[in-house]
Amino acid sequence: MPDAGGNLNRRDLFKWGTALLAGGGPAAAATRQPAGRPPNIVLVLIDDLGWKDLGCYGSSVYETPNIDRLAAEGMRFTDAYSNCPVCSPSRAAILTGQYPARVGFTGHITAIGRHRYPPEGRIIPPDDYLYLRRETVSIAEALKPAGYVSASIGKWHLGGKPYWPEDHGFDLNIAGHHQGSPPSYFFPYKNPKLEWNPDIPNLPGGAPGEYLTDRLSQEAVRFVEQNRSRPFFLYMSQYAVHTPLEAPQTLVEKYERKLGGSGSRERPIYAAMVESMDAGVGRLMQTLQRLDLDRNTVIMFTSDNGGLAQVTDNAPLRAGKGYLYEGGIRVPLIVRWPDRVKPASVCRAPVMGADLYPTVAQIAGERARPGKVVDGRSLVPLLTGRQGWRPRELYWYYPHYSPQAQQPGAALRSDDYKLIEHYDPPGVELYDLGADPGEKTDLAQKAPRKATELRARLQGWLKRTARIPHTMNPNYRPPAPKGSGAARLP
Repeated sequence: MPDAGGNLNRRDLFKWGTALLAGGGPAAAATRQPAGRPPNIVLVLIDDLGWKDLGCYGSSVYETPNIDRLAAEGMRFTDAYSNCPVCSPSRAAILTGQYPARVGFTGHITAIGRHRYPPEGRIIPPDDYLYLRRETVSIAEALKPAGYVSASIGKWHLGGKPYWPEDHGFDLNIAGHHQGSPPSYFFPYKNPKLEWNPDIPNLPGGAPGEYLTDRLSQEAVRFVEQNRSRPFFLYMSQYAVHTPLEAPQTLVEKYERKLGGSGSRERPIYAAMVESMDAGVGRLMQTLQRLDLDRNTVIMFTSDNGGLAQVTDNAPLRAGKGYLYEGGIRVPLIVRWPDRVKPASVCRAPVMGADLYPTVAQIAGERARPGKVVDGRSLVPLLTGRQGWRPRELYWYYPHYSPQAQQPGAALRSDDYKLIEHYDPPGVELYDLGADPGEKTDLAQKAPRKATELRARLQGWLKRTARIPHTMNPNYRPPAPKGSGAARLP
């Protein structure tokens, strides 16, 4: 049975999940697995892809026919969220099922090794681990007892040695290390101007002109071909579409013609990067079909945070990467699960990246062994249309001065209400996302009782969950008060 918060405990999760996958009840034919082999699982994670950067989410600029096909054959989530507006923490949440606040990893790993903050800013960001601790149980480790072979291909950005993918249970690591962006997307993937990270480790070979997105897709295909006879978990984590903005020239020219000079000069390059990423998804789908694996493979597709506002348009959502507004945290999420998920279905329930961990574990069956503490909730009831899903609140803790926003804070979504608490300068904003998804009308002063209630719940969650909290800066000097903005706090 669910606990008081609506979550299934570990024993009941797998008892219920095993019954679901084994059959029984009116939906048995739609949930029965091939005897003796659990489904293969492919998790495609794109870097900095905006919520509206796909055709199936409404884009008229970017061409994504393969991902659009995924949506046509599976379920598209309209209100899916990353667990952080930047990359490293959201990736930690996906791989552990825990909130970044609980993991102690709330800010991204930077080139300087620590988090920047203004010397006289109001807060000092948490002294994060800046690596994914070995004590956590990754998806790869949870699936190993169930007989899965696993690969992490592409971006890792969760710590240097000894915290690489192979140190967290993955059998194969291709191109994953501590840095979050490649020096170059073209072979030999080096930038002599950068003293740090001169190349990408774990990526041998290559040829002049080779494009990194294509190469990683090729490595994913090779992994599937070599492991077709056993259940596999593929964490396909593209560096694209993160900066530096680089793409094959023929594709760039295509979008220069298509856009006709409208928008920023970077946008044709970004569009070309999106199309290359989509082509890689298509190659993977074709490989699964060619090897007769597609009917027993679950594909999940999502992004680690919202799109970078300087290179893409997140409208109607507000702002972009680095912000706690919707443009920074709402992301695309598509799940294709043949014979279990109704094709072309749409789910409007608010869900988050940490939900993928218990979802994968439940799909894998009772032999999977996830960690004892999981903040996410399995999406299987939503995916299959069965009972077991109850609404819950979603939380964010981002006490960092991101390069984009310079606006540390925390947030809570409860039903359609969303509260953002800013730490510097202090204040709260309240929005009704059902009526105002673009967060244009702040209700904090019009509905002070609701704002106070939600702020109290947010602070209570932080006290229970934040492993390494921020601290107040003794050198803080408050600025002169302004006449407008978020409702000020004492």
